[in-house]
Amino acid sequence: MATDDKYDRQLRLWGADGQRRLAESHILLIKANPIGTEALKNLILPGIGAFTVADDALVVPADHGNNFFVTAESVGKPRAEVTAKLLAELNPDSKASAMHGATVDTFIKDSSKLISYTLVIACDLSEEEMISLGKVCAAQRTPLILSSCFGLLGYIRMYSPEHTIIDSRPIEQVVSDLRLSRPFPELLEFAKGFDLEKIDDLHHKHTPFPIVLIKAKEIWKEKHEGKLPENFKEKSEFNKLIKEMSRDFFSEENFQEAVAAAPQCFVTNELKEPLKSVLEDAKCEDKAMKDKFWLMAATLKRFYAKYSELPLNGKIPDLTADTESYLALQKLYKDKANKDFLLFLELLGELRKERGLAEDCVTEAEARNFCENNGTVMCMRYSEVPEEFVKGPNKSTISEEVGDSDSLIKWYILIRASLRYHRKHKTFPAEKAEHDKVCGGFMR
Repeated sequence: MATDDKYDRQLRLWGADGQRRLAESHILLIKANPIGTEALKNLILPGIGAFTVADDALVVPADHGNNFFVTAESVGKPRAEVTAKLLAELNPDSKASAMHGATVDTFIKDSSKLISYTLVIACDLSEEEMISLGKVCAAQRTPLILSSCFGLLGYIRMYSPEHTIIDSRPIEQVVSDLRLSRPFPELLEFAKGFDLEKIDDLHHKHTPFPIVLIKAKEIWKEKHEGKLPENFKEKSEFNKLIKEMSRDFFSEENFQEAVAAAPQCFVTNELKEPLKSVLEDAKCEDKAMKDKFWLMAATLKRFYAKYSELPLNGKIPDLTADTESYLALQKLYKDKANKDFLLFLELLGELRKERGLAEDCVTEAEARNFCENNGTVMCMRYSEVPEEFVKGPNKSTISEEVGDSDSLIKWYILIRASLRYHRKHKTFPAEKAEHDKVCGGFMR
């Protein structure tokens, strides 16, 4: 479909909420070297709201040879201003600013300067600078990305106090929640309107596969004392039953879809990761919590405890069916999802009253987005930078990885050793350095 929205393709990847977050973000880049400017480029093109380049260096001839965002004419000029100006040309939606003369120490000594930024990207810092900036960002709860380049090798370290995700937009889309293992009453009633033995061939091959599976389950239960298949052998026999119900399995795509979706008939309503960890998190029970994500997570936990199910998302996949049947089935799931959503809002309202929160602390749109994507809800937490650099890396993990020829841990050790060497000698090891001593000191 044609569109004049330049962000149309990426919206299909991370959705409207993801694009909104980009547009509201303000990124700080410390050191406008090739890594930093390339990272900013890849954020500016999709539409970040603003960015600031902090650098105290002047452009030198070497920059012109490795940095796309400086020119020969810019040699001798402030690198922060030159790169910010050229980066701004990539997207007029991104507001650019430069801080010539600013270094990482500028922000370490005055952490209040970080308050306005949603993300800090810092490049080619020394070990001491990484530790100090890591402490400051942790104190300000500002996400941080540290990156260094060693020839053809690269190092990246991410930190975020807490990163909550509602719609992760996975590459492999989450299977639609069709409730085939626990059909709701309206779905069972809808299935009664299909008599697979009496309908003509055209309607038989256009019966939606959820209906085929519900019918197959009924037949199986009649023959097995009301029980569903429990082991591999029985589930294989169940697939065979579906094929036998078809009139020509190889020409009836709906029955092929039914066989492919048959495992959905046997799933339980138990919580699965990563949602399980979210609902078991202590923040769900924290009565002082005002964060929208955790308020909705607490509400979802109550919903599950009360109804032994999660809210239906109302989405159905593309499937073989005639238009009338497909639209009727689609409406059925949407209506059930709306009912679940109203129950969710009711529980959210109770939670708001208990905690004395304003009615608009969570908007209806936010609550609906949470309900529709409850299958991808997750929370990610990172260790702080000083934990890695001061306390040291996890030696048992390193020992396990060293024996794996495909592992990158050896490069990590060398990079960390080089940083440690630089910390002690204020220079990186030369080609003729005693490498055993360099790496050995780090491992100890």
